[in-house]
Amino acid sequence: MTPLKIAIVGAGVGGPAAAIGLARNGHTVTLYERATSIGGVGFAFRITPNSDRCLKFLGIDLLAGGGVASDWSRFMNYEGRVFAEFQENENPDEKGLSAFASRLGLQKQLLDEASKQGAQIKMGVEVTSVDAASCTISFADGSTSSVDLIIGADGVHSCIRPSVVDSSVYFPRASTGDSCLRATIPCQTIRDDPITSHVVDDKFLLIGWRAEDRLVIGYVVDYGRQFNLVCTHPEELSKSETSSGDDAEKASYNQKISLDVAKDIYKNFDKVIVRLLELADPGGFRVWKLMDMDDIPHWSKNRVVLLGDACHAVLPYGFSGASMAIEDAVTLTALLPSDVELVQVQDRLQLFERIRRPRVYRVRDESRKRSAGARTMASLKAYRDFLNSHDAIEYAQQELKKHQESV
Repeated sequence: MTPLKIAIVGAGVGGPAAAIGLARNGHTVTLYERATSIGGVGFAFRITPNSDRCLKFLGIDLLAGGGVASDWSRFMNYEGRVFAEFQENENPDEKGLSAFASRLGLQKQLLDEASKQGAQIKMGVEVTSVDAASCTISFADGSTSSVDLIIGADGVHSCIRPSVVDSSVYFPRASTGDSCLRATIPCQTIRDDPITSHVVDDKFLLIGWRAEDRLVIGYVVDYGRQFNLVCTHPEELSKSETSSGDDAEKASYNQKISLDVAKDIYKNFDKVIVRLLELADPGGFRVWKLMDMDDIPHWSKNRVVLLGDACHAVLPYGFSGASMAIEDAVTLTALLPSDVELVQVQDRLQLFERIRRPRVYRVRDESRKRSAGARTMASLKAYRDFLNSHDAIEYAQQELKKHQESV
């Protein structure tokens, strides 16, 4: 069989994950990223057991790259009174690991493995547009490249999406009215401070403080060296420092916010929160409006397909943005094996969407519910069970087999 010539746009998480699987399948894969280096935002995210199993399938050991296992979590009200604690990772070898990963660390692991599998990684190359009819990519330098398959894994502000759907109608929206503030603090700094010394210990590596309209989550990343602080709040509280309106193209993940504004937003919280903000690098605060996407009519057109946030951006309340992109990547890997023929690609992309759409839209809807206050421990457990029990690889293989038997 002649291997497919595949171009992947975007070196976040889903793009490199797809590059690993598809290159390992024997296809000729080139990954394009407009940034000249990885980890531009540099923050962290949750990896749930379902996506950890996908990473292991791709040859990635999350802990070896600086990930930190999330064995125990503690949740408190905004004043610091504990109302819930729960344990995870009771059988990680069999069920997968719940962990926290730094974006930079996981990106490096994925890109290194993609290169090892034979994928070409081209950093500092900007894709400006795609022609779905001819499966041709146009670059900022005026050159073009025609391939067999284009995968748009270029995130919320995808430049590939307009070639698949009408981007004047289908685009990310601020669906909740919330913004998110993030900062990182060295764990040793937290341990050395008398007010915060109890925050980081060897047991509770995720801690949350919750008010009616605000949420603060802190967790340990980077081999246990950094504490990632994620703080949501009504957008009007930081509106002067974020983009206005509902135009996603004006929203940025890299807007600075002053320490004084950050402290004012959370001034009624436990004094630990205010102190954590004071311990963070005052120039390192970033804030942005939280956005997700409504249903789009299709994820592919001809042999151009969208992946991850490019087609189904979700809110962080469901801790699954990265996980859904990773599941997308291994699903495409299962559907495009070494013996797939060019004439089958478009059909396989439609199957990919039928497989993935119900699950990612449930994640999106659950995330919206949680942002609106549906946060009971019973609902959280049900949602976690839904997430963690899914085997994206096995499910894709089963659905492909059924599809082949039906045609």
